[in-house]
Formats: sequence, structure tokens, C-alpha cells
Amino acid sequence: MIITYLRSSSYNTHSLCEQQYYIEYNLGIKSPSGKAAMSGTITHKVMEILSEIKLCKQNNTNEYIDNIVGKISTEEYNLEEITENVYVYYTSQPNNHVWMPKDLKKVLKNVNVMITSHNGEFDPRNRNIVSSEGHFDILIDKDWAEYEYDLPEGKIKGKLGIKGTIDLITESNTNTLEIIDLKCGKRKDWATGEEKTLAKLYKDPQLRMYHYAVSHMYPKYDHIIVTINYINDGGAFSVCFSGDDLAETEDMIRMKFMAIKKCKKPRLSRSWKCRKMCHFGKNTFVGHPSILPIIEYRDDQVCENGMPMTMCEQIRHDMNLMGIKDTTDKYQPDDYSVAHYKAPGAVE
Repeated sequence: MIITYLRSSSYNTHSLCEQQYYIEYNLGIKSPSGKAAMSGTITHKVMEILSEIKLCKQNNTNEYIDNIVGKISTEEYNLEEITENVYVYYTSQPNNHVWMPKDLKKVLKNVNVMITSHNGEFDPRNRNIVSSEGHFDILIDKDWAEYEYDLPEGKIKGKLGIKGTIDLITESNTNTLEIIDLKCGKRKDWATGEEKTLAKLYKDPQLRMYHYAVSHMYPKYDHIIVTINYINDGGAFSVCFSGDDLAETEDMIRMKFMAIKKCKKPRLSRSWKCRKMCHFGKNTFVGHPSILPIIEYRDDQVCENGMPMTMCEQIRHDMNLMGIKDTTDKYQPDDYSVAHYKAPGAVE
């Protein structure tokens, strides 16, 4: 398979199902955001605005101009009104969900929990802000990180990057940064089904990659705390990392990179999640503007005889017949770039 960068979501997707990784990050076929994920995006955006308001105050600026809400006075604003405007913006974008008044109430509740729980400790306005929704793109300058691929548009080569977006980076003291990540969902590892304990969070790829990135972005700080706040499932959990952890994180990244790079036929992890949770296991290519659905039954398939294959089954079917290269050429859109990173909440 092709890999030019890793982000925590691609790392976790590969751990959950190699074929899902291939479909999303090699073919560029994205699953639409679920309703819960979109609600989380709205909550994140409101918290970003509060972070920017505080950052403006730190810089002695009395107004902030947001790309959704517009001009906001840092001294006089209505948080509920800001939340409603963000909600209307995102729910008005093309999507397949039916939005009800109770959905707005849930977002308002999440925002309130975020700013009031733990005695307001995670309200961005009570923090010394370093960065809000900051993107990172760290190149790993090691021999093992090199890649080279022959693609239809030509040869590409380079070194692996890790990319991502961090909700909030704050300064606890002159020697310590705290990364804060907001979670509205369950405290659960979806690949294993296990609850994420503090010990598991210490090994978590997202937290590890955040520490790795911030260590390179802000090298003057000796201590970095990563706090993940499950506002609806247990509250805040903090993991303290140091420079001694960087080698282990880099080795974790190296092993995942090598596993993806060497893969010629991604493994399909069949389970109940395919039909209940995975977009590609629940839907077909019927109605797709450029890909024709296949109606051809195999004994091990989920689809019924005479019905179109699911997207996952069809891609698997073609990969068995044609191999990974020709399957990639068939399904990958002409305008898709394997090196493209889309930040969470971005609307394209």
C-alpha cells in the first residue's frame, strides 16, 4: 500500500481494518461523518473560538474575526449565540442527517460541561494559550522513513511525515506545556472494544504522536502533559511524557509505516462492525457517478444473491482479480492526492 504520512486517525484505522485504511487513504474514498461526529466537530469549533478569544486578550486585542461567526468582541459576546451560529453553519452543509432541536440542546450541554467541569479547569479562557487548533506536519528525517512510488501521474518520493491538528496547547509554567484534547464520545478503543485506562492511554498512538510533534515544535519545554478530556465518559485523564519517550514513539511509528508500506493485499477484518459501523460494509456503489456496482455472488460475501456487492466486497473482488495496483488505478479519483491532509471539521 501507499503511505506518505501518518496521522492518529489513519494509524487507528489501519489497526481496526487494513482494507478500510486502503479504501480511505489509498483510494481516497471517504466515509461521511456520522451525526455524533458532526456534533463533536461543532463543540470543538466553539471551544476553538473561546481559545482564540483568550489568545486575543493575551495579545491585547479586543476583537477576533472568525471564519464562521465573523467579528467577535473579546469583552462582550454571547456564548449561546455563538454556539447556535456554529451549529447552523455545520448542519446546513450537505449531509444525510436529520437535525432536531434536541441535537442543538446536546451541543449546548457539551459546551457547558466543557467549561464548567473540573471547576472550569478546561475552559480555555482560564488557560495561558500557546496554540488553538494548530496543525503540525513533522518530517521524520531517517533512512527507514523513505518512500518511493510509481503513480499514474508520475513518480513520487520523500520521507514519512506525521500530520495532525491539536485542539489546544497551553503553558502550565515556563518549563511545561499541556496538550488538551476534547472527546465527546466513549472512552473506548474501537479496534479492540476495550475501555481506555490510564495505562492504555500511555501507549495510545494519538497521545504519543501529539507529544512527538509538540516536542519538535516547542523544543524549549522539558515537560509535556497530554490531557484527554472525555466530557461524557469519565472526565479528564492526563499522561506526562518526557524526552525519554520519544524513541519508543518513533519506533511505534516506524513499525506501522513498514507494515503499511510492505502490504500488497490489505487484510479484511470481518466482524459485526462491517454491517453496523463501517460505511463501506453498509453501502454499495449504486448511484456513484463513475463506479459501476457489481452484481456477482460469492459464498463468503455479505450481500444477497442477485444484489449489488457492498463497496468493501466489490473492491475486495476486484483486488483478487486484478491486484492492488490496477484496483487502485480503477477506483482512485483523478483529483485525489495520497499526500493530502484534511483537518478535522474542514468543509470542502
